[in-house]
Amino acid sequence: MSKSEFKSVQDVLKRAMLLEMNGKEFFAMAAKTATSAVAKELFEHMVKEEEHHLHILQLTFKRHLEAGKVVLPSEKELAFGFNDPIIDKSFLMELRNSQFDSSAISIALTLEEKAFKFYQKEEQAANDPEIKKLFTWLTDWEIDHHRKLLALEEDFREEVWNDANFWPS
Repeated sequence: MSKSEFKSVQDVLKRAMLLEMNGKEFFAMAAKTATSAVAKELFEHMVKEEEHHLHILQLTFKRHLEAGKVVLPSEKELAFGFNDPIIDKSFLMELRNSQFDSSAISIALTLEEKAFKFYQKEEQAANDPEIKKLFTWLTDWEIDHHRKLLALEEDFREEVWNDANFWPS
């Protein structure tokens, strides 16, 4: 088993905040470049979600400094207060007509997967129980985000395949 590069909870939280800031910048760029209104709305939603994640990590960092231990956020604090964008057949059709927008979702999916796999690896390598606890939480959080994007990508792919009669008969 490899050894974790992280020596403190603060190091873990700083890296997690950096990953969220990078994600926010990617989604902001995707929103500015989106060619369909619904994709723009989706990416703007993702920017807000990354901002919320960053806020939660900052709160967790502050609490750790005050308490000297990991104090995970409550379910109420984790609740994302923005409405999910409407993802229906018309959204998928607009997305299909925009190569950039569908590619951006695939890239976002890859970024989310890299994040949770990184956290999983560090969780396994961590010896400090507080760091392990934090990585477990971060892994679960990013897996949930990945799951949502994966469902969107799968709906999109199925829509494209149906339209192209790609399914075997």
